[in-house]
Amino acid sequence: MKTKTKFAVSLMVGVMAIIFSAFTSGPENEMTVNRNAKGEIVSVTNTYFRIATFASTATDTNPSHYVFSNTNDANCVSNNNICKSRWTTTSNPTNGQTPSDAGSPSFSSNLSDLGTYNGQ
Repeated sequence: MKTKTKFAVSLMVGVMAIIFSAFTSGPENEMTVNRNAKGEIVSVTNTYFRIATFASTATDTNPSHYVFSNTNDANCVSNNNICKSRWTTTSNPTNGQTPSDAGSPSFSSNLSDLGTYNGQ
């Protein structure tokens, strides 16, 4: 009986871990929206492309050097430059906006995608 109980508890813990991770993890390019208790948007974290003019292997935290694009053709052309970064703003951006255009930008992180933005 002890073995069955241990197995059942282990199974429940495993299932709970999987369910919890489904709500807390996702692709690094995914948009994240944070809301307050009233459901109002407090912040939005999105992926932005570094404009090719400012291509570099070094971290760049200047929001005017990045642009948002969610078109299917937006991509990084192969090389060793940092191509995408995550920025947190106060609203959801539209295509062509910089993090500053989307409001109160805060640099979050660089993404692993290397290359130079193809400008799409």
